[in-house]
Amino acid sequence: MIINTLSHMKFCFLCVLFTTSILISSDKAQLFPSALMKHETQWLMKVLEQAHYNKVSIEDLNSTDFINKFLGKLDKQKLYFTNDDVNEFHKKYSKTIKTHLQQGNLLPGFEIYNSYKTKAISRLSWVLKEIEKKPTLFSDQNYTADRGASTWASSKESLDPIWNKLIQSEYIKEVMQQIDTNVSVFDSESKELPNYIDNARQNLTKSYSRWIKNIEEFEPSDVQEIYLTTLTHMFDPHTVFMNMKEKEKFDQAMNNEFVGIGARLQDEDGLCTIKELLPGGPAEASRDLEPNDVILKVAQAEGEFVDVVDMKLTKIVELIKGPQNTLVRLEIRPIKDPSSTKEVRIIRDKIKLTENLAKASIKQVEIKGETANIGIIELPSFYGSSGGGPKATDDVEELINKLKTYDIEAIVLDLRRNGGGYLSEAVNLTGLFISRGPVVQVKNTDGKIRKKFDFNPKISWNGPLFTLVSRYSASASEIVAGALQDHKRAIIIGDESTHGKGTVQSMIQMNLPFNLLANRNNGKTSAAKITIQKYYLPSGKSTQINGVSSDISIPSINMSLPIGESDLENALPNDSIVAVNFRKTDEQYLVEDNTISTLSENAKKRRIQSDVFNYLKRNIEFFKKRREQKTFSLNLTKRIQYRNDERQITEKLNTDRDNLAKLSYTQKNIRLDIVDNQLFESRKARGLDEDASSNSKEFIKPLDFDLPLNETLNIVKDYLLLKFPKEAALNQLDKPQEI
Repeated sequence: MIINTLSHMKFCFLCVLFTTSILISSDKAQLFPSALMKHETQWLMKVLEQAHYNKVSIEDLNSTDFINKFLGKLDKQKLYFTNDDVNEFHKKYSKTIKTHLQQGNLLPGFEIYNSYKTKAISRLSWVLKEIEKKPTLFSDQNYTADRGASTWASSKESLDPIWNKLIQSEYIKEVMQQIDTNVSVFDSESKELPNYIDNARQNLTKSYSRWIKNIEEFEPSDVQEIYLTTLTHMFDPHTVFMNMKEKEKFDQAMNNEFVGIGARLQDEDGLCTIKELLPGGPAEASRDLEPNDVILKVAQAEGEFVDVVDMKLTKIVELIKGPQNTLVRLEIRPIKDPSSTKEVRIIRDKIKLTENLAKASIKQVEIKGETANIGIIELPSFYGSSGGGPKATDDVEELINKLKTYDIEAIVLDLRRNGGGYLSEAVNLTGLFISRGPVVQVKNTDGKIRKKFDFNPKISWNGPLFTLVSRYSASASEIVAGALQDHKRAIIIGDESTHGKGTVQSMIQMNLPFNLLANRNNGKTSAAKITIQKYYLPSGKSTQINGVSSDISIPSINMSLPIGESDLENALPNDSIVAVNFRKTDEQYLVEDNTISTLSENAKKRRIQSDVFNYLKRNIEFFKKRREQKTFSLNLTKRIQYRNDERQITEKLNTDRDNLAKLSYTQKNIRLDIVDNQLFESRKARGLDEDASSNSKEFIKPLDFDLPLNETLNIVKDYLLLKFPKEAALNQLDKPQEI
């Protein structure tokens, strides 16, 4: 199993949210680890030492580095702890923390967290008082937004001026938002400014107060996850501990299904609000719920109602979810009649998350006055399920068969947003485009290498194939792109290289030695994704760090962002192994090296005078300039001027992008049967025209301009002109070709 390489980004987001949330908390509710956590930690230590690819002992752990990284997760901007605090933590825990971990003792992590919580309460109380004072909006000082590289403050008092600047900056941002909304030209003498300031004060107070609720609902399992994932990231960036809640979310994402009522919920000022009814779900089928309805109470079957106002959203979700074919009752405040309430009874059922499945479209391009159809398949992940749910390979094959009915001349496999998934699906999907042969080599921690082959001679598509990738294409998507490249089966187009994740993770449940304790949680378990293998392409190359290099690269903002494997701490090094000897079968469609060279030169020439790439160049330069700016003025007049200058640039860029939309190729969307069936049932449940859910037969221009895809289609046009000139029948491409 290859885990989504960008999963660490989710954890980073959690840490940011956590850092912000714990600003306010109650000192009276200290958090402590449970008995189950002790067993889970002990099991994790054994798994890390015995199963991780690096075979690193906990004894080799750098305790000082570990403590520093945990402090960084809690106080990334160094706004709460002082240098004395940090030194005290090291003095108290550095020599013993490895022993504590081996014993399953999480108290050091919880004690550090509780200390942080106490300091955050004290600081936030001070901040709330400062917000009430008259703000300074026209200071000559500057504010540094990122303090991650700064040293720890010498004292609590030395943090005061830093926080004062932060409050000024927050005030200015709030006032600026109101100015943007209400006036075209800012006048510092404006009579409306006091109103803007008063509104800003209210918004800031409300925002910080909302954090009080967040931190009060922070649970021991959340502390456990942050603490233990800090530890696992010492081994490599993709080894992660997940508590029960996160494990359940992960399974849901990988399987694209869950059991529930089929509604997306959102917390709006303490009220659980329905934001969306999922197509084909029981909530929609009931016809008793609408978007923006508010859930006030929840009851199980015929049990008593539980008031969920001001309850943490995750807890509300837990109450609403339950086993399939069971009853849940909701007390609703309807959006259509907010003065009333009503009870809604819903039988839970399995929900298919079809929006995360493979999608397809047909693009129409002009080639010497004739229209050619190009198939586009967008695959967001290599999803799969052992329980009969959707699988990526099956869905892509279904879409290929549908595309072929439109006499397509080529296929573009879009993996730009594909962060990985199941290794088996990557192997099987590659097999849709090759007759047979090796797809990937996997090296275990003992050095043994296993080769995974496609043995099925069947080829679902044996015509021109182009794979579109980006810096976000990772893990399993890199296997597919790299294998197709090694087989000379596809031309790889996109960012200079893909993400660079060449490791394989396995999900290991943490409850195996102590099932009795886990049974108290209705079978839910915590787990760890452990890096257990490295993979290599048929050529013997590793994608680790280096990624898969595009045959034809397209300039991109992505290459300026720290989103690659090389940007991650403790990433495993790149290496290589012996290539697999294999014979390319005569019946398989192949791409010649000189063809790629010709296409690459044509693309370079096209870009020299291209309005599209002139726009892209300006956009990249503007983005890089904004990203590099870390310091901001605390003078409202200067900030408004800076905003106005930026606005002029962004408005010009947006106008240019809108104008480029005329260059987009017309398209027709192609849907999976499961999606069509779901839409049919959805429209039926809502009493709408059921036939309207079928695929549209019309080709239309997309609303948004997709530059990389458009350039890829230009390359496809060049390829078809090069290999199949007008006098050759384009519709013969589905026959085996020698090129």
